[in-house]
Amino acid sequence: MNKEEFLQGLTKALSGKVPPEAIRENLRYYEEYIRTEMGKGRSESDIMEELGSPRLIARTIIDTTPGAGDEAYDSYSNGYSEQGNVSRDGFSGNGRAGGNYRQGGGIRYYDLNKWYWKLLGIVIVIMVVTLVLMVVGGILSIVIPLLPVIGVVVLVMWLIRGGSGR
Repeated sequence: MNKEEFLQGLTKALSGKVPPEAIRENLRYYEEYIRTEMGKGRSESDIMEELGSPRLIARTIIDTTPGAGDEAYDSYSNGYSEQGNVSRDGFSGNGRAGGNYRQGGGIRYYDLNKWYWKLLGIVIVIMVVTLVLMVVGGILSIVIPLLPVIGVVVLVMWLIRGGSGR
């Protein structure tokens, strides 16, 4: 595997699963790492062997990127595609990054389908139900001892009015 195949594999494995910014950042990192190591005199094949599978690296990136998940983002395309109309730095002639992706305009998209978000939702629902029951129980614990007193007051008022309900 050479550098281009590695970067294509990494792009393909990350596409749609992490934000486009994360893909660009990681591609930049590995491209720079490979360039630096080759500058030290190491061969490209040694570096690729050291790095290992781009899919395995992508899985680690997906697992450690906040908000990442299965198909949570539109696919991302860059300079390592077969299109040929994108320059080496990943940008087309109009200055925009190549490929299709959602620009959130400052809005961040979170994938709430992860098991820990579901668990958090269940815990919050249980806490709200518990709080409501505690409030209702507290109100009843105050009112129930007063019921005989309220009953006596209502009975006395009924007797004072004459008992006929006029």
